[in-house]
Amino acid sequence: MSPNKIQLRIAAPTGPTKTGRGFYQLDEESLFVQIGLFTEKKHFFNYLENEIVLFDLDRMGQLIFIEVNKAKRHWVIDDNLTAPKNAEVADLRWLNFREQLPSCEIKTDADSQILKIEFKENPEPMYFILSESVIAETDQEHLLTAVWVTSYDEDAGGQHIKRFRRTQRRADSYLD
Repeated sequence: MSPNKIQLRIAAPTGPTKTGRGFYQLDEESLFVQIGLFTEKKHFFNYLENEIVLFDLDRMGQLIFIEVNKAKRHWVIDDNLTAPKNAEVADLRWLNFREQLPSCEIKTDADSQILKIEFKENPEPMYFILSESVIAETDQEHLLTAVWVTSYDEDAGGQHIKRFRRTQRRADSYLD
């Protein structure tokens, strides 16, 4: 597979929509996005990266964490950027591992409420929900063209992400 193409396998959903949330770390000037809960059975296994973005994948090829290492003040402001409204629930699996992500542009709306990691312009996008606030955009061949983070919190010292993880662990323990 060419390093300029990230292939996804898209299937019917196999469970409920995962929790997910973005946290812009003010002290590090990086955005961290957790997708689902990390457990001993569900943890980092592989990655895809470029000079700005890192995607962590579990052993099943599901995206579990995104890191954007570009300060918010350098994100491109697009006054017309709005989050996709027609996203479908699906089970997405990344088929590439340990490869270079294509270069990308980091875009945000005028209010800095949403983020788009754009790898390639896509005139006929298809949208798939990865978590409550993360959407994958693909072309008709299921090649990744963008990832959307539809909401995130500003965080200092990792306090918000720590509370999010604690809340998720408690919710998961009630299900056991």
